Amino acid sequence: MRRLAILIFLGLLYLPALGASESGTHPDESYYLAISAEMDREGAWLTPTMDGAPFWYKPPLLYWAERLTYGAFGRDFFAARLPAALCAVALALATGALARRLYGERAALPATLLTATTFGFLKFGRMAMMDAPMALALAVAALGAWRASEEERPRQLLLCGLGAAMATLLKGPVGAVLVLLVAGGFLALRRPRLLASRHTLLAFLLGAAVALPWYVLSLLRHGHRFWQFFVVEQNVDRFRHAWTWSGEATLLVGFLVYLLPWTFLFLGALPAPRRLREPAVLLPALWVAAVLLLFTVPSLKWPHYGLACSPAAILLACRAPPPRWARVATGIVLAGMGVVLLLALRFPLPAAGRLGAVLAAAGLLAGAAAALRGSVSLGAALGGLGLAAVAGLVVPAVNPPALPPGARDALDGREVWFYGPPPPGVFTLALGRPVHKAWGAQAAADVLSAGGVVIATEPHLREIPFRGEARELLRWRHLPGYLPAGAVLAAWRAGDPTPLFEPMVAVTRR
Repeated sequence: MRRLAILIFLGLLYLPALGASESGTHPDESYYLAISAEMDREGAWLTPTMDGAPFWYKPPLLYWAERLTYGAFGRDFFAARLPAALCAVALALATGALARRLYGERAALPATLLTATTFGFLKFGRMAMMDAPMALALAVAALGAWRASEEERPRQLLLCGLGAAMATLLKGPVGAVLVLLVAGGFLALRRPRLLASRHTLLAFLLGAAVALPWYVLSLLRHGHRFWQFFVVEQNVDRFRHAWTWSGEATLLVGFLVYLLPWTFLFLGALPAPRRLREPAVLLPALWVAAVLLLFTVPSLKWPHYGLACSPAAILLACRAPPPRWARVATGIVLAGMGVVLLLALRFPLPAAGRLGAVLAAAGLLAGAAAALRGSVSLGAALGGLGLAAVAGLVVPAVNPPALPPGARDALDGREVWFYGPPPPGVFTLALGRPVHKAWGAQAAADVLSAGGVVIATEPHLREIPFRGEARELLRWRHLPGYLPAGAVLAAWRAGDPTPLFEPMVAVTRR
C-alpha cells in the first residue's frame, strides 16, 4: 500500500500537463524535440537529423526512447516527455533504495520524496531533456558499486557497466568518465581487489557491448563528418573557450538553486573530512565531487549540469536528522515560496491559475510547518503536492500555448519556417508536421520570397531583409525564456502582466 501511495505521489508530480506546450520548455528541449520527431518521421535509428542534416548534439538514447513512446501514444508532447518523466520517477525510487542500503529503512522515504521534489528535477524531469536520465544512469552505477563492495555481491558490478552504457549514450564520453570516477573511485578506495576481478571485466564488456556499436556504426557511415561534429565540436571545443570564474559560479550556484527547496538540508549535512572513511559517506561524497569537479574542467558549462549529482546531495542530507538551523532555513524557503504564490494572485490569473496558486501556497506553507517541526518526509510530501499544483495548474494557466488556437487551419498547406533561437521542435509538435529552421535572416527572407511562412518574434522579424509586402497570418504572445526580476516586480506592482509577454507573428508574402 505504501509503495502504491509513493507511485501515485510521483505520478502527481510528473504527469499533470506533461503533454501541454503551455507547461514550459527550454532551448535545449526544442533541439531534442526537433531531432526525435524527425528521426521518428523518417524511421531513422542511427543518425539524429534536423531538416535532413545530421545533428550529433547528443548520442541517441533519449531519442530512441522517444521513438518508442511516439509509437505507443502518437507524436506529441506527452510522448516526447514521457521517457524523461519516467526516468525522474525511477531516479526517486533508486535514490530511496540506495538510502535504505546506506543508512537503513528510516532514510528510504525521505530520500525518495526529497529527490522527487527538487526544483531541478521538477523542471527538467518534465521536459524531453537528458538530465533526469543521466542522473538515473549514475544512480544505477552507484547502486551496483555499493552492492558489489559492501554487500559482497560482485556480480552487481554489471549495474556499473549498464550505468556507464546509459551515460555514454546520453551524454557522450563524459558519461563513461563520470561512472568511472564515481563507481571506480569508490571501489578503488574500498575494495581495490574487485577492480582486478573478472566481474569488473564483465562490467566493462557489458558497457562496451551496449554503448560502442552506435559510435562505431556512426563513424563507419559518416566518417570525418561525425568525428568533426560530435568529437571535435561537441566535446573538444568545450575546452577552447576562455575559462572564467563567472562560468564556474554558474555551475555551482545552479547546483544549489536546482537543489531547492532542500539546499540547506544538504549544506547542513556536509561531512567533516574524517567522516569520509565511512563508506556510506564516501560514496555520495565522491558522486558530488566527481560531477562538480569534472564539469569544472571544460570552459563551457551550464547551471543544470549539477543535476547529475543532486541525488547524492539528497543522500547526504538523509544520513542523519538535519540540524535545527537547516530545518529552520528549509521551512523559511518553503514558506517564502508559498507567500510568493499568494502574492501572484495580484495578477489577473485565469480561474485554474488562481485555484492552483492557492492550493500550491497551502501545500508549501503546510510543508514549511512540517519541516520546522522536524518532519522532513511530511514536509517534502506536502511541499511536493504544492509544487505539483504549480506545474500542473499554475504554469499552464499563465503560459500561452506554443501556437494559438486555429493555427493548423491558418497554416494548412503551407511550408512553415522558424527564424530565431532555438530550433523549432516545439512548433513541430504543436503543429503536428515539420516546422523548418531558417538559419539566418537572409534564409528567412528567401522563404518569404518563395511564398513560405515564417514564424518569428517581432524583434526578429524586423531583422529579415524582405523586399515586398508581408501578410500577417497569426499573432499571439509568449513568455520569453528569461524575465528580468525588475520587469516582473514592475508588472506585479501594476497588476498587469502584459509587459512580460513578447509578441510572435506568422507572416507570408502578400
